[in-house]
Amino acid sequence: MLPSETTLKSAAPTAGAGETALGDEAATILAGGTLVELNPPRMGLADVLLRGSHIAQVGGRMPEGAPRVDVSGCVVSPAFAIAHTHLYMSLTCGMPPPPSPPRTLTDKLEWVWWALDKALDDDLVHVSALVGAAMAAKAGAASIIDHHSSPRAIDGSLDLIASAIDEVGLRAVLCYETSDRDGKGRRDGGLRENRRFLERVRKGETPHRALVGAHAMMTLEDDTLDAMRELADKYAVGMHMHVAEDLTDHLDAERIRKTPLPKRLERLGIAREGSVIAHAVQLDAESASRMTEAGAFFVTNPRSNMAHGVGVCPLTGSNVALGTDGIDNDLIAEARAYYLRHSEAHDGLARESGVRVTAGQELVAQLFGDAQPPRIVAGARADLVVLDYAPLTPMTPSNVVEHLARGWKSAHVRDTIVGGRFVVRDRRLCDIDERDLVLRARAAASRLWERMQGYY
Repeated sequence: MLPSETTLKSAAPTAGAGETALGDEAATILAGGTLVELNPPRMGLADVLLRGSHIAQVGGRMPEGAPRVDVSGCVVSPAFAIAHTHLYMSLTCGMPPPPSPPRTLTDKLEWVWWALDKALDDDLVHVSALVGAAMAAKAGAASIIDHHSSPRAIDGSLDLIASAIDEVGLRAVLCYETSDRDGKGRRDGGLRENRRFLERVRKGETPHRALVGAHAMMTLEDDTLDAMRELADKYAVGMHMHVAEDLTDHLDAERIRKTPLPKRLERLGIAREGSVIAHAVQLDAESASRMTEAGAFFVTNPRSNMAHGVGVCPLTGSNVALGTDGIDNDLIAEARAYYLRHSEAHDGLARESGVRVTAGQELVAQLFGDAQPPRIVAGARADLVVLDYAPLTPMTPSNVVEHLARGWKSAHVRDTIVGGRFVVRDRRLCDIDERDLVLRARAAASRLWERMQGYY
């Protein structure tokens, strides 16, 4: 029996004599689930009434006539938000290795990831995004903050990604990875693609959101920093880029730019509300503090950090979210890796995995201007995940983070609900033919891997 003081029922009002009328919008009742929020940890047994895109009621007497979805024995929680990923990496599992084994992050970038992004064409951009979004939905994510690069297929690439995400039924924050590494022409193309999609968002032509994107400080000239800042100022948005993933940004700044990294970051103006700063493993404390005070979010990606051998991100706080960095789009697996990596580091952060998950949800809510934060309360957006998880040991608010990190798996995800609409139901995508997707993905991956050979 759950302790009464942890119940979520009291957060929701009821109408009239305890019964909410159905009204004009379609309503659905999630019946009998264990409601779980991770930060602060709260649990309770209650029915949830969804109406339209929002939660209308939690607990109390439910309206007659509304269809009921049985979630008894399941966990119902706010759906996950992937705070940093690369959908264009979705077809890389099992790809052939480069001719020589990479020994550093720079080797990995030059010999693997920059060969990959150069090999992308329009169709591969779209299929990669479709596969990545589908993987995310089946792992319980409702939202993705994507960081895209395709230097041989820049123009319109963000529309191709948005279209794929629409097919799956998720929502996203998109950007193009501006960089000087492929010359000024493609640098200008990246800035232009960011500007074009930002304009579409401003005009309300897409339901998604946008940031000004860039790769990393080590591949950006000073005039590019100025152009990015002007673009972010014009559209009043943040930036999305890698910062200090390892020491290369610092070494580049000091040896080549003759300007310390903190000064270059200050010139860029990335310390602003809505900025998404990935990795920050080697970011100095003063710069991190300045960015936090300005309202920026950091995104730690522990599995990617391990894969690239860059170390452990030491940052903590409610503005540090969790991303997958293109490894896959399984945020539960990322939360487990965070827990284990920080347990190994003995830095006291392991039990903050729930804080990291919630921070990503709150970041997305902020970028979309949601009226309510991601909670299971009346008025909040109905982005929910249903996990068919029957804990073999007691699960309480005091230990739910342990269940997240050691018990929950993406295989437990039964349903994913985005804006009140099922996009995954009984472990199947609702709007995508999964058999067809598998065939398309395999064919696209083979073609991508073949094209990559020309860029090694």
